[in-house]
This record gives sequence, C-alpha cells and structure tokens, in this order.
Amino acid sequence: MGREHIGDVVNTTPGIAVVRKSFPHARVVVEIGERAAAVLENFPGIDEVWPRPTHQGALGKLRRVREIKRAHFDLALLFDDTNDLVLHAKLGGVPIRLGIWRGVKYEELFCAYVPFVRKKHELRDHIRELLEMMGCDVSGYRPRLFPSEADRAAADAALRDLGEGPWIGVHPGASEPKRRWPIEKWCALVDALHDRGLRVLLLEGPGDGALADAIQAGAGTMPSRIRSQLTVLSFASLTSGLDTLVCGDTGPMHLAATMGTRVVALYGPAYPEHTGPWGEGHRLLQEPCPCPERHPRHCTGACMEAHCPRKVADAVTETQALLP
Repeated sequence: MGREHIGDVVNTTPGIAVVRKSFPHARVVVEIGERAAAVLENFPGIDEVWPRPTHQGALGKLRRVREIKRAHFDLALLFDDTNDLVLHAKLGGVPIRLGIWRGVKYEELFCAYVPFVRKKHELRDHIRELLEMMGCDVSGYRPRLFPSEADRAAADAALRDLGEGPWIGVHPGASEPKRRWPIEKWCALVDALHDRGLRVLLLEGPGDGALADAIQAGAGTMPSRIRSQLTVLSFASLTSGLDTLVCGDTGPMHLAATMGTRVVALYGPAYPEHTGPWGEGHRLLQEPCPCPERHPRHCTGACMEAHCPRKVADAVTETQALLP
C-alpha cells in the first residue's frame, strides 16, 4: 500500500521489485493513488494494481476495507506512513501488518515497523530499511520504469519532429503553488540558456498549457515545445533523450532521474535529502529560507522565489560538462 503522487510511486518501485524477488510465488497486489497508477504499467511481477481514488470519502474507504477483507491477504506492507492505511489493513483482517510509522497514532496496529526519521529519504531509505528488517535481499535496489515499445515510439517521434538536439528540457509545472517558480524567472532562464548556445525544450504536464503559453510569450527567445499528449511512461522515455531536465521538486524530476537523465531541480519548501531523485550528477538547488520548517503548510514560498535564473543556468552548464 503506497502513496498517490508520481514521484512517490517511482520511489516505491525498488520495494515492489524486492517483494516480488523475495516472494516469488505470492500474489502481489499494489494499492496506490489513482493519479500515479500509470507509473506501474508493464512493471514485472505485479499481479494487480488497485488504484485508490484521490477523494474517496468515508464510503470509499469502507468499500476498500471490504475489498481487502474479501481478498484474504496474508501480509500488508505499508510503503506509506499515512496512518489510515494500517487501520484499513487491520479492519480488512490482514494478520501481518508491517510498515513505516511516523509516530502519531495507531502504533499498536503494526506487527512491526521502522520509525520515520526526517534525515533519511522519506521513501527509498525507509522502505529499504523495512525490507532489510524482514530479511529480504535488497541488492540492486533502485527505482525502475518500464516504458512499452509504444511509449518509446511516441517519445522518439516527438523528439524527431523537433530536429537535432542536444536538448535541455524545462518543466515549469508543480501541483503545489509554493513549489512553483515565478513565470518571469522561467522566461529569464530560457533566454539565459539560449544565450549559452543550448537548445531549450519546454515540457508540460496536464493543466500546464497556460503556464507554457505564458513562458513562450514572455521569453525573448522562442523555446521549442511538445504539444502532443504523452502518457506518463512515454514522457519518462522522452526524458531519456534530454541532456538535462530543469524542473522543480516534482514527479518529472524522479521520472527523468530514473531514466538516467541528470536533473537540475529547484527546491523550495522541502528538503533535498528527504525527497531527492535517485542517482548521481544532479544539481539540487536551494536558497535560504526564513521559515522554521520547509513545508508547504508553513513556508511562505520566499525561498522558491529567491532562485536566480543565472545560477540555475550555471548549474545546467555544469551538468553539461559532466556528460561523456
């Protein structure tokens, strides 16, 4: 049982792979938020994916508990520290419930748990620690995605239509407003990258069309843009054709890093060591914050606005120097 955001599910994939390897004859059912279910398409070893509605309400939760009870599961692995999930597993009659406990409530409902520690990566490290506690072999532990041939073909076609690269991808969207960089700064970054002889590809997710339009209109240079609708995994495949992706602390950051692309990520109300991408060679940028805690509920967003386009362009140039 896992989370609902794309980046979170990407960082859950190492644990899913270890579970399948450790229990080769088990029926593996993964329950995750419906918004990120596409991340697990083609993932080997999953027997079923149960998408969890984003706004399921009390009746939806009761319906899910009944489904869990009818399935007669032997073990629930809670790859999310949300308190309600262990309650659902208990009410659903799952006899063994193992997971991550944040220290708020329902401690007594776990058969065993690993405590949530802020300095660790919130998912990759805690899930790995949980699996090690179970005695699982965690060698080769890393996020993985499995785009289909159709996904790769769609990505290849989109890049081919643009002409020769190399390309610097720029993805300005973010679901949380306080994680968004101001439009005028994205425009300045596009111009700065162009001035350094780098070709910029403006990327967008669902609902980002107006934002991309504003950046195209406000930049002094015209970045290329992909307007075709790509699936989550075709977008992931497309990022593997980029030299670098510039983005916020968002799902695309994790998709690109998992596909082997370096990212320059702009952090605001979050901690890079807590939510950072997999792999090496990334540049995770963060400015000082006047708030006592870097969290969207408490942070003013001033730290995000403080990012300088020139410094971001410098970070992109540095990732270019690392390319073979």
